[in-house]
Amino acid sequence: MTVKIINHKEIMSRHHNEERWAENVLVNQSHRAVWIVAPEGTPPDPHIHPDFNEFWIALDGSTRWQIGQYEPLETEWGDIVMAPAGFSHDIRPMRGKINLRIGISHPDSNHDIKGIVPCRFIPIEQDYTSNNLVHSKLSEIIKHNGDNKNWKVNVISDERSKVYTTQQITNFNQKIDIKSNKESHWIFIIEGHLEIKCDSQEFNLQRGDIISLDKISSYELINNSNEKLIFTTILIDSGD
Repeated sequence: MTVKIINHKEIMSRHHNEERWAENVLVNQSHRAVWIVAPEGTPPDPHIHPDFNEFWIALDGSTRWQIGQYEPLETEWGDIVMAPAGFSHDIRPMRGKINLRIGISHPDSNHDIKGIVPCRFIPIEQDYTSNNLVHSKLSEIIKHNGDNKNWKVNVISDERSKVYTTQQITNFNQKIDIKSNKESHWIFIIEGHLEIKCDSQEFNLQRGDIISLDKISSYELINNSNEKLIFTTILIDSGD
């Protein structure tokens, strides 16, 4: 069993957050999670990944994204942005000293293939009955599925990853079985508190924290508080 916790407050305290910095927080043979912070005005580096879909979970601050030929968009805490393979992505921190995003990419990815400014823009799709949107806006997902309901939405589904955002508004206890010892579960806490139990160990997570669960057969998700809980789960084949 391998469990790793990334504490939001702890990792932010290790860096000078008025400067741009990035830290690999989770890595396996197929995926890498990168914690990226940049202040307002940081120069962009538009580029392309030809062989995988890259996506990000937006946290602190406000960041502007321009993906492929789609119109620019701005994110808030909990939004998910995806750049399909072959789509240039231009990312610009917009407001504040701390603009934080978590990028999910390939461990061997680079910025060697540069993007260009599109010759025209097209509107961003907003069909929240579908997955794999360029911009999965958390506020719209909540609006579509209900602010006072329990729900689970498949946000991204491709050959590398399945990504779900879940909302629980009442106490709950759920057992999750992992189908293969090669499957990893990365869980990001968007709002509220979550307790996770596996192999007689207990882990407590709060807003902004991440937990990676590898090489285990099952775990329990527990919320004993009356506050709303929202979390995003990434299911991946670790390849290890």
